[in-house]
Amino acid sequence: MGNGSAKFLLGLGIGSAIGALFYHFSHTSKAKKLKSDVFNALQELEVDAEAALLSAKEKAVHTGSKVAGKVADKATEVKSKLDGM
Repeated sequence: MGNGSAKFLLGLGIGSAIGALFYHFSHTSKAKKLKSDVFNALQELEVDAEAALLSAKEKAVHTGSKVAGKVADKATEVKSKLDGM
């Protein structure tokens, strides 16, 4: 075996050992609680994001109707000026 394959096997062994440790610790009660906490936090973020999106849509509709009203008023004003000529 050459020097390169020895380094590869050493790295493979170290990576396997680290992976086994992570696997072992991922099944402890603390890891399960952490996973549950992260899941709950993500659920809360999803609910907050949906509420923000709904609020933004409502504001956009309200703003759009205000702008449309102003445009209609200006159009009526211009039309009355043109009719007066």
